[in-house]
Order: sequence, then C-alpha cells, then structure tokens
Amino acid sequence: MKRLFLILIAAVAVSCTSNQPKETVAPSNVFVEQKVNEFIAQHPEWTSGETANEEITEKFKREVIRWSNEEQFLNEMPMQFKGLRDTLLNGQGFKIATFTGYNDNTRPSGSVLNYIQLQIDGIVPNDLLKDLNKDKNYHLTGMLYKQGKRADVKVIKVADFKGYDLGKYTFSITKVKPL
Repeated sequence: MKRLFLILIAAVAVSCTSNQPKETVAPSNVFVEQKVNEFIAQHPEWTSGETANEEITEKFKREVIRWSNEEQFLNEMPMQFKGLRDTLLNGQGFKIATFTGYNDNTRPSGSVLNYIQLQIDGIVPNDLLKDLNKDKNYHLTGMLYKQGKRADVKVIKVADFKGYDLGKYTFSITKVKPL
C-alpha cells in the first residue's frame, strides 16, 4: 500500500510540472545586455514576486553605476539619436547629442535590449555632427564624462512586464557608427 501511495505521489508530481521549455537568453555581444543578463541569472528571485526585492534592486543600482565606468559600457549598444542642443561651459560652446535605447522587434527572442532604457548625453565634436540624423540608430564610442545617478536606475515591473531603466550618463563621443 505504501509503495502504491509513493508511486501515485510521484505520478502526480510529474504531471504537475510544466512541460514548457524555459525561455533561453540569446547570446549577445552588447556589453550592457550581457551584464543585465548575468545579474538576472544571479538573482532569479529578484522580480519573481508582486514587487521587486528592494535589497537586490539596490545592488543592481550599484552594479549599473559600476558598469558605466567600464571602458566597454557603450560597446555594441544600439542607440537612437533623438536631438541636439547647444551648451555653454566655462565660456566655451559645444553640442550635446541625446541618444536613447530603443525597441526593435527584429532582435532575437529573449533579448533584454528591448526592455532596457538608457540615455546618453554625448558631447559631440563638430566633425561628427554631420554624421548624425534624427531618429537614426548608431553604435557609439566614447569616454565617460559625467557619472549617472544611482537614483535614476530602476527596475520597472507592471504585471508581467519587466523593464530596466539604467539611467542617464554623459559621454565624450569620439566615434559614431550608423547601423
């Protein structure tokens, strides 16, 4: 009788498990996407409940700010040019170009890039301005000029949607490559 009961329990347990495969993370050469994927993999319980775990969110904020100091932070990150403005600093005028992350339905399934918000204010030299067209997409190369604020880094969770706002950073842009 005990044996029959154990077999019945095992059969119920097997039938209750989901046969749906887990969504796999697409391999990426985008530094930011790699780092966010690694963080999510290390903290699977982070956003599993109704709200995001605040302790893990604070750790995420510190990590994102640390990543922005890495030389590779902008590597292969697709950014969309949104606009240009004039700025004056110490009596010298220069141009600031605003770039943001964007949603692209042609990205592989499982890509978190569609769920990442990032804004780069780029100090752009005059010789690169001619290469910029509004709402066009680019890869940027540059050096961090002004650190972002940890308070701007957020996890956005609404129902089943999860997004990651990585904040706003200022970079000195040395190269723009159209996509």
